[in-house]
This record gives sequence, structure tokens and C-alpha cells, in this order.
Amino acid sequence: MIKILSLLTFIIATSNLFAQDNFIRRSGDKLMDGDKVFRFVGVNSPSITGPYDGYRNTSATSKYAYDPPELTFEMESYFKDMDQMGVTVFRNWGITVSNGSDDYEAFVEAPGIYNETAFRRIDKMLQLCNQYNMRVILCLVKENKYWGGTEVFSEMHGGTDYYSDPAVREGFKDLLYAMANRKNFYTGVAYKDDKAILAWEFGNEVPNSKVAWIAEMAKYLKSIDSNHLIADPRRANGPEHMAKLVNDVLVNIPEIDIVKTRQYPNYKGTVKELWAECEGKRPMIIDEFQAMDRFTPILEEIVETGTTGGLLWSLMKNQQNGGIGGHALFHAYSWGGSRWPGFNSGEYFNEAHNLMEIRAYSYKIRELPVPPLPAPIDPPFLFKTLEQNTASLKWQVAPGARYYFVERAKSKSGPWNKVSGNIDISYDLYFYPMFTDSTATIGESYFYRVIGANVSGTTPPSNIIGPIIIKKKLVMDNLRDFSLTYSHSDNLKINSETYPRLRQTEEDYFQAERTSKSSSGEIVYKADGLKSLALFVFSDKVDSITIEYSVDGKSWKDITNNVKKTFREGYPSPISGLKDNTIGKYTYEINSMPKQSKYVKIVTGNAGAADTYPWIGRVHIGYIGALNSDKD
Repeated sequence: MIKILSLLTFIIATSNLFAQDNFIRRSGDKLMDGDKVFRFVGVNSPSITGPYDGYRNTSATSKYAYDPPELTFEMESYFKDMDQMGVTVFRNWGITVSNGSDDYEAFVEAPGIYNETAFRRIDKMLQLCNQYNMRVILCLVKENKYWGGTEVFSEMHGGTDYYSDPAVREGFKDLLYAMANRKNFYTGVAYKDDKAILAWEFGNEVPNSKVAWIAEMAKYLKSIDSNHLIADPRRANGPEHMAKLVNDVLVNIPEIDIVKTRQYPNYKGTVKELWAECEGKRPMIIDEFQAMDRFTPILEEIVETGTTGGLLWSLMKNQQNGGIGGHALFHAYSWGGSRWPGFNSGEYFNEAHNLMEIRAYSYKIRELPVPPLPAPIDPPFLFKTLEQNTASLKWQVAPGARYYFVERAKSKSGPWNKVSGNIDISYDLYFYPMFTDSTATIGESYFYRVIGANVSGTTPPSNIIGPIIIKKKLVMDNLRDFSLTYSHSDNLKINSETYPRLRQTEEDYFQAERTSKSSSGEIVYKADGLKSLALFVFSDKVDSITIEYSVDGKSWKDITNNVKKTFREGYPSPISGLKDNTIGKYTYEINSMPKQSKYVKIVTGNAGAADTYPWIGRVHIGYIGALNSDKD
């Protein structure tokens, strides 16, 4: 009996590894996979094929205002995370249209001209959909201005109004034709023949009044692709809106197969109330939902009603260059993007709990038992140390790993000793080290490897790097508190605000900041044999940091002029402008502290100002002796 149950669990857990057999069809108010009702709880994956979010200048090799998705590690990592979650359906988030700025990779480059590289991202996504038995709702041109939306598309085609100008409408039909007839570079299958596509969606948030345009495009698309469903590109805000949209579909747009609504704090009506307007008429999906206080009740109502499915907003990607991506989205709130399987930095919006609820309900809605969470199976990939002569480590993550630990050895063949606790990497984004070894012995030579883990098990060890000859130790203080400092002035407090602060500081989660209208603030670090300092500071005003050193803690000398300083100017959010724009980021580096330095003092300046700038985001201290955080 135990062996039978184990086999059943294995079959369920690995069911996403087999290709789908049928196109999804509509039958009344239900979707059908062959003779079975098709229902799902899944996610939105907005950055899976193109830009959704991102920060400038975090990738030195990127010319874009975000870090471009990769066709290999990042794409497959996305699918492996979703597979662990039990996801069978996800929704992408639109395609990009060139605005002539070259600030992002555009899918639509000119009328009738499409970017082959961007097309291959979609090709790869569809290939992996078939490999992992997932379906995708393909969202097309977005109703907004960021990353090139309907307004840019209209201007590109010489039109004024996107929905009424004949040239623009023909341009959109050309896009539909090109996509429906595209032969996948990896599989050779035309999009119109690919069962991985659950439905086409003409755009994100098309205005509810654009009935004639939707009808025209739906008729045209069905004429060139009869295999796939079409999801209404509008979204109902409340039962009254839903009743109107359903009536539009029944009377004027019968080619529309699925109607959509959302569950956000600013959306009206419960799932039950919304479904009452659709029952017996059309399948309904919640194409985006996220809530702080009704998360599980929304899922429960999706399952209990005849609602076809719900899609979390949203799941973010792991990074090609190491670490996990951000989750503070550029509009409305800072809890829209989640990272599987949930991390400490997402505790303020119940990230881990909510993601596990998505997993549980993805099986519950299919009337399947929830299998045990599988252990992560891919080893991390460890990059070379980020600083010579010290262990400053960063790695590509293992999909599904909740934490990591680092092992060290004096020989490449071992024996290996664990030199870290369980590391939550979410506070150190991919443009920072994820671990530094402060326990190494100066002058010794070491090899390093890293292992990922979750509650079910560990990954194989990563590749080995080394030997690294240790000439200094390194401590990263992200200022979650003042525990690593030697002293600090009373007018400095730790700020852990989320929205809009996380956007402003590019997800440096904590900052030491002055009390408004107070004098200059001071932080002092003490270590035997200070060797280096890196300081990351945010301010929208002038540069106002002074750095001093001392050999005895009494007599101080200003070394600010010896500091290598770089500045990245703040830039507005693509959607909300100055509301949650980033602010200027100053980086100060001293790679060789004066001899016999034992203390370093950071003075904030801007004394008496009503604002609290500058905000000290983090401090990296290099030294050869011991870090002393206990004041004498």
C-alpha cells in the first residue's frame, strides 16, 4: 500500500512533464481539455519574455533600463519554479513596441517588422510550455505608455486613434497574422497549431467601450486561427461591469470565449458575485489578483464557484547574473511581485504563505491531492569571487531553494566544512555579494562551494571556485539594525518602509537616516586593521557624506577627498513618474585605508534639513583582524 501511494504521489508530482494532447475548448461556461473540465490556479509571469520591471544600471553589460530576460537559465528557471508550484496556466504581460528610444528591446520594431530575438523568447516559452505541460494566455499590445503600448503602436503606424484609425487596425491585424503563422524556431510548430497556447488576449486593460474593435479583431483572428480561444481584453470592475461585458460578448462578440475580472483592493465585488453574472453564459477567470486581507478567501471562492481559474499577480524571475529579482513593482504598492518559494524580505506581504496557498489550490481546483514539496534538484552555479583576495560570493540560484549554505575547504577534494548559517539571499540583490567570509584566516588559501535547500532536501553542491588566498575579511552590513556598528548617534534611525521606499532605493531594504531637522548623523565602525570601505547612499539632494578615520577613536582625520565616488542619477518610474521614482545613488569606495586605521566614521551632513537625506543603505567593511561592535 505504501509503495502504491508513493507511486501515485510521484505520478502527480511529475504530471507536468508530459505534453498536452488537446486544444482547450469552450463548452458553455466551462473550458474543456478533451472530455474533462479544465480549471486552474496559476500566476502572471510578466517578465518571462520581456520587460516588466527593473532598475537601471544594475547590469553593466545591459544598455536597457532593465535586465533583459535570457533564453536559457532565466526562462527555464521560471518554468522550474512554476512546476514546483503545480502551475498549469500562466499569463505573460504584453509585447513591447519601439518608441525610438532604444531604451528597451522592442518586439514590434516598425510596421510589419518584428524582432527575431524577441520572437525567439516567445518560441522558447512555448517550447517549455509543452515540456512542462503548461498553457499560456498570450497578452499582446498593452493599453499604456511604458515599454511601448497602444499609443506608440498607433504613432508607429501613422495613426491617431489606436482603435478607430484604419491603418492602425490593419497594423494590428498584421501582428496577429505574423504571430498566428509564426513557426517556432525550436519546435517547428506554427503558433496557430501549438496546444500550449490557452488563449489569445489582444491587450492588457483595453477600455470596456471598445466593443467594435474587439469584435473586428476577434473575427479576424478566428479566421486565421480556429484552434485557440480568445480572452476578452477588457476586465470587469464589479458585478455591474461584468453584466455589461457578458452581454456585449453574447450579443456583439460571440467569438470571445473567456471573460475576465480582477481581485485587487480597488476592485468591486466578490468572486461569487462576479461569477453569478457569468454562470451559464461564458467561462470567467480572475486574470490578476493580489490582496493583503482576502488572499485565501479569494482562492476558496474561485474553487467553490464555477470560476475557471485565477492567476496571482505576480511571479518574478531569477537572475542570469545571480540572485533573485526584485518584487517592489513600479506602481500602486510594493507587494505585487513574489519570488518562489518566498523569502524573509517578503514577510510584510505574506509572500511564502501566499505562494504555498497558490500551490495548494492549484491542486485543489483540479481535485488532486497536494504532493509533498519536492527538493530543489539543480545545483547553484557559483561565480568567481567579486573581489580579489577575499571570499565575496554570488551565485545563480537553484530553482525552488529557500536558503543556501556555503562550504569551505583547503583542498579541492575536501574535507568540506560549513562556514555559513542558512542564508536568506533576498536582502542582497543580484548586484551585491550574497555571502562574504568573515571567519577565514588571513594568509590561508581556500576553495568554496554552495548548496541550496528547502524543507524537503538539498541540491547537489555547486561548482567549486578557488583557491582564494585571503588577504582581508569582508562584512556586509545592510543596516537591518545597528548590531554591526561600533556606535551611532541618537538621531539616526533605521527605516524599513516598503512603498514607495523600496522603489526609491532599488530594493535596498533598510536605511539609516537622520531624524528630520536634526544635526548631522554619525555611524562608527571599529575593526583591527581596517583595509577597505564601500558605502551605498541614497539622496535626491547634493552629495553630503563625510568619511573620517582614526587610530584611537579620539583623534579623527577627514579622508573624503581620497574616496572613489560614483553617482547614478535618479530616474522616474515608467508608469507613475515622480510618485515613486528612484533617487540618486552614491557609491563611495576606499580600497586602501590609511595605515593603522582602526575606526572609520561616516557623517551624514545635511544638518537641520527638513528632509532626512542622505539615507545610508549599506556598508561593506574590509579588515584583517576582528570587527568590534561592542563599545568600550
